[in-house]
Amino acid sequence: MESNIDPPVPGLHIPGPPEELAHTDRVHTANRAASVLSVTIAAVMVATSAIGLLVPDLYDESAWAREALRGGDLVTLVLAAPLLIGSLWLAARGSRRARAVWIGMLAYAVYNSAFYAFGTSFNDAFLLHVALLSMSIFALACAIVGTDLVAISDAFRGVRVARWVGLFLVVVGGMQGALWLFVIARNAVTGELIADVPAAGQHLVFALDLVFLVPSLVLAGVLLFRRIPLGFLLGTAMAVMGAVYQVNMLAAGVFQDRADVAGATAFAPEGVGLTIAFTVAALVMLAPRKERLAA
Repeated sequence: MESNIDPPVPGLHIPGPPEELAHTDRVHTANRAASVLSVTIAAVMVATSAIGLLVPDLYDESAWAREALRGGDLVTLVLAAPLLIGSLWLAARGSRRARAVWIGMLAYAVYNSAFYAFGTSFNDAFLLHVALLSMSIFALACAIVGTDLVAISDAFRGVRVARWVGLFLVVVGGMQGALWLFVIARNAVTGELIADVPAAGQHLVFALDLVFLVPSLVLAGVLLFRRIPLGFLLGTAMAVMGAVYQVNMLAAGVFQDRADVAGATAFAPEGVGLTIAFTVAALVMLAPRKERLAA
């Protein structure tokens, strides 16, 4: 019996279901928005960091805050902005590991720019800092939405120490949160704060860490420990973000020490240790691996 169904025409592309096409279009739009924003973010990063380093009186803050901001400007200029652009370029060429780095650098941009937008007095770069924070938030959201989590899972599933990296993120985030909660509770009872650090600076650090950094580290660590696809993405991204921001904090300590800020120490041992730990965590997640051959 002959079939009434015509055979497919060679070379003819048959589109998928409308839902699949709509999803593909949303992903493409999110990726395009995140990419355009990321290029702009990198440019603004370079501009604001250069201004902060070249204009000595830009930050009308205490010596502790001023030198910390200038140290952050140096790291953002020479490390964070190049990493953002480099990872974006590699991610656009199909690298799944680079995509995790890209998202980690966008997380760095959100966290770091919040200190400048909320923690400084009005200055000539204020609107640039606000624009940087806003663009970074939306770029991060679009980049995550545009990520193929199945592909990310395939790229990172072979990482045997992923659970250990996840546990590390949970421990660091948990200990950081517990420390700040202890200081805040002690202040409520005794009025005591961390010595040699301005109260306004502590308030900002506590707020941003407890709102953004601590929950992000713990959530990413838990998801990575459970080897959930989103966990591979967020866990790797937060390891990268943590490594770069620890370098930022080391630079801040060097700038503060050179300015004779009370209580400041260049290359504090705990800071060096965390920098090494986050860097190792990022590298073991990103290290290339040989594909297993089918038996």
